[in-house]
Order: sequence, then structure tokens, then C-alpha cells
Amino acid sequence: MKKNTLITIASIALLATGSARTWTSADGSKTFEGEFISCSEDSITVKQGLKERTFKLALLSQEDQEWAKAEGIKVAAAAENAEAAEEFANSKFGKAFRKLKKLDGKRFAKHELGGPPKLFLLYISASW
Repeated sequence: MKKNTLITIASIALLATGSARTWTSADGSKTFEGEFISCSEDSITVKQGLKERTFKLALLSQEDQEWAKAEGIKVAAAAENAEAAEEFANSKFGKAFRKLKKLDGKRFAKHELGGPPKLFLLYISASW
């Protein structure tokens, strides 16, 4: 019984740190575990346990610097997309999409957009 409980606790702990990464110093002599939070031109923020630490990007290896910059661009793009989606959702046209439905098997179910639509299709049908 105790063994199963320990395995369960260990599994939950591993899942909680699923996005942790091993970072290497610029000279390659030291490493540490941490979760990426954000990156700017010259600094990076990493979460270690319950603490967030911000330090100069130059202290990391070239590979880690490149990874952090690419990940920082993704985070910034996601934030920008979220702002655009919020702006669209609050517009008159966006409010009409709150009643959006999708076909789920043989039934219609509520559907929410993940972001602002990039294309619209207008379909008009008439019978004379």
C-alpha cells in the first residue's frame, strides 16, 4: 500500500515539473533545473521551485540562449493573439459568435473560438 502511494506522489511531482529544463552556464561548468517563464533582449526569467529568478541571458550557453529567445517569441505571440481574441470577442461581430455551434456527431454543441478568425466565408442561398 505504501509503495503505491509513494509511486503516485512521485508521478504527480514529475507531472508538476513537466516543463522544467536543464540549463547550462556559458562556460559549461554548471547546470540547473528550471522552468522557462519569459525572455527579453538581454535577460531571462526562470522558475526554480517556488521562486522566479531573473538574470542576464549572457550567463547561459549559446544553445540555451537561442532556445530561450525562440521560446520568448512564442510566448509574446501567444499573448498578442490572446489580446486580439479578447478585442474581437468584445466587438459587435464577436458577440454574435458567442452563439456559435458546431456539429458533434449527430447533435449541435456549443463552440468557442480559440482566437480571432482569419477568414470568413459568406454563403447566400436563395430559392426563386
